[in-house]
Amino acid sequence: MKFFPQILLIASLIVYAGCATSSSVTHERPGSSVNIHNPNLGLDEYLNRLSGVRVYGTGQYARIQIRGGSSFELPHTPLFVLDGIRLGRDFSSVYRMVDMNKVNSVRVLNTSRATFLYGHDGYAGAIEIVTEE
Repeated sequence: MKFFPQILLIASLIVYAGCATSSSVTHERPGSSVNIHNPNLGLDEYLNRLSGVRVYGTGQYARIQIRGGSSFELPHTPLFVLDGIRLGRDFSSVYRMVDMNKVNSVRVLNTSRATFLYGHDGYAGAIEIVTEE
């Protein structure tokens, strides 16, 4: 009987810790999206500002990779999505296609979130580009 208050305290701490952990998973991590304020910068320069994104090179010839996703057999390039439309993995064509004057924000999705939203296409992560309506 004298251990009951201690057990109750420990149980309540476990429940509290579990609730705190589960709620923090639903929030986006800082730096996972960026609003566009300067259309003179290229898409590669905005992607370089996102946490979790590696940009190798500059301009349309840059290679983009999202950290965390790796495979020996599949390409490492993320899926590019423009206003909900899948554009594919070729950054060069996406770079030429996207008018930075109309882009509102760019968001990176890690591999698990991208796979959840886009299925197999999201295995290497996704970069969502949202334009002004």
